[in-house]
Amino acid sequence: MKTKPLVVKTEAQQVQPWAQGLAANWTRAARATILADMGKVRPASALSGRLKKGRWKTLSYEAGGIAGTMIVAMADAEAPTVRLPLKARGWHAIFVGLFATVPDGANHVWLKLSNDAAFVPRGSSPLKGGYWAIEDVFFKVAKLADAHLEIRPSRGVPSRAALAYVKLVPLTEAERTGFQADRDDRSKRTLAATCDGFSFIYAQRPTTREELLSEVEIYRDTDFGTLLLHIGGADQANYPSKHGIMFGQDLDSFPSPGDRNFAESAAILAREKINPTRTLIEGAHALGMKVHVGLRPGLWSYYQPHTDYFLSPFYRDHPRWRTLDRDGTPVARMSWAVPEVRKHLLDVLRQAVQLGADGAHLVFNRGFPLVLYEPAFCRQFQQRYGKDPRKLNETDPRVLGLRSEIVTSFLRETRQMLKEEQATRGAGGTLALSVCVLGLEEGNLQYGVDIRRWVKEQLVDEVYIYKYGFGKCKAEIDMDFFHRVCIRAGVKVIPVLSIYETVDTTVDKHVREAVELLEKGADGLGVWDAAAEAGKPAWWPMVARLGRKDELRRRLKTGMATSVWLPVHRLGEEIMDGQYPIYWGG
Repeated sequence: MKTKPLVVKTEAQQVQPWAQGLAANWTRAARATILADMGKVRPASALSGRLKKGRWKTLSYEAGGIAGTMIVAMADAEAPTVRLPLKARGWHAIFVGLFATVPDGANHVWLKLSNDAAFVPRGSSPLKGGYWAIEDVFFKVAKLADAHLEIRPSRGVPSRAALAYVKLVPLTEAERTGFQADRDDRSKRTLAATCDGFSFIYAQRPTTREELLSEVEIYRDTDFGTLLLHIGGADQANYPSKHGIMFGQDLDSFPSPGDRNFAESAAILAREKINPTRTLIEGAHALGMKVHVGLRPGLWSYYQPHTDYFLSPFYRDHPRWRTLDRDGTPVARMSWAVPEVRKHLLDVLRQAVQLGADGAHLVFNRGFPLVLYEPAFCRQFQQRYGKDPRKLNETDPRVLGLRSEIVTSFLRETRQMLKEEQATRGAGGTLALSVCVLGLEEGNLQYGVDIRRWVKEQLVDEVYIYKYGFGKCKAEIDMDFFHRVCIRAGVKVIPVLSIYETVDTTVDKHVREAVELLEKGADGLGVWDAAAEAGKPAWWPMVARLGRKDELRRRLKTGMATSVWLPVHRLGEEIMDGQYPIYWGG
């Protein structure tokens, strides 16, 4: 058999093996049990020797010294969930072999043990240096007692699924106690994850409580302690609302398959009386996480032809309350200078808090502008200053000051709403108010976000900082400002990293940025759309542990772990690594 050495880069042992995602770094790696015959999954009726709707295809292989049978479900197969008996007892680190090819692209499977709350995703890395390989991917550490591994393909917006083997590495007693101590140390749970309340339904089309819980199950045994769970749009939710609406319920043609997934999934869940937001709140609480429900004040409509799907009836029916630029150009927002607009948003937010949240979160980086030069603002300005604000400089302190006062009024109203809701629960404590803002004071003030004022009035408990995508404010965080104004006053500051930056950068860059922010006094870190990273072998082990400054420093010193690939020698009857590869004939 012609094979190349496995691509393995091992971190120094100061970083514990459960933090790395590499099988070779466990003490008993050489004693691992490898279950290479996926033809033993059940039910047998879910398998076929050929591509077939509703079935997994079985395919023999040889790779990296392993010979076995993999199961493959192409994107359109709609293959069912299958179960593999593990026949093992005691504590093990569990790895899976994911088959990847350059022509066929990504490979994603969803996995759970028989007693797990929900499936979690695992995916292969982009394949480099070859056309066919099997990646050794970490699943989890668990105590096994004749458990089954359940396997299913992606749903909603599907992708290819291909599982070649399951590897069980027995833990030493020291590794078991170390893992459990690490897992139970809540002092490191300083990370926050955002969830927009839409994309996971768009992608996976969940229709059961268990399928919804996958969105939070990924945070089990990680450093994530807070879920910033956005409702959806400005007044658009993923559940029937007294004050808002669900996307796309009146359509029979949709902008994209994912938009159809969301509309149909939301309708099914509503009929079954399953509220996605409540379910995620309860699921996060079961993991020991707190949840702030987030209001995105900007998504009242969208560009054509998506308008039919995203248009808010409240926005449609009240054009006079929309924002205008100072030259009269319409801006697709609703003005917070209008009390009725603020009340409507507050009603939407109150209903979400009542689902059991620990606080409210205002997502300003998905809402600007909130106030411009619409009639409601101009009237207030004229009454106060006797001037037309449209004839003044945009940075005139009076213009910025009134804008700030209007935006601040909504925070006061939100704080009062939270006090009222806390009173109805009849328990001690306070429902928190957190905000997500830009990284520079002047950038925030441009839109009426006056952080100094909010801290002085004790209106906010946590400030999240989003540094991406806003002109001059892009890619900057003034931690000195946030330290002086917020941290010294007891308001937590949590900078937010964007996983989408990983496309063009390295893991090292993000770890360095995380260490720098923590060393400058950040109380923790946020990860925007964190679930999009879950299951990626090169990223998730690092992302899940961004709350550990000392460990991150060691990672930088010793180097990051890379993927482990088993080059494929044979697929079926074809030799894949010979001098004359089969794809030359394509």
